[in-house]
Amino acid sequence: MKREFSAGGVLFKGSEVLLIKNPSGVWTFPKGNIEEGETPEETAVREVLEETGVEGKILKDLGTINYWYVLKGEKVFKTVRYFLMEYVKGNPKPSWEVEDARFFPISDAGKLLKYKGDKEIFSKATSALRAPNSPELF
Repeated sequence: MKREFSAGGVLFKGSEVLLIKNPSGVWTFPKGNIEEGETPEETAVREVLEETGVEGKILKDLGTINYWYVLKGEKVFKTVRYFLMEYVKGNPKPSWEVEDARFFPISDAGKLLKYKGDKEIFSKATSALRAPNSPELF
């Protein structure tokens, strides 16, 4: 069994959240593998920028999700650490890694997410933003 470690961001701009459409056609959050010598925070910021053209700033650690998938007949156990991020600059544009990248109203984004882990992380992110003393992004 192979293990992978990734990091990504749930990035808000006002009352919108940034999503990517992966090569399978599913809307999800930008993320990618943690490279040698890189912190999960650095990976999250880099991957959001690389996959979407949008620069974000980390506000809070949202925790991890775990899942299994099969790649070339090999079972892979993946751990992804997500961070709550706020918009800094840039306009969404898909990279070679993703089919599409755009901002969606928060209410629409929740309906577009398909994966269980994405829904859990999105719930944590919106709860964190609604908590007392949280940044005023909406």
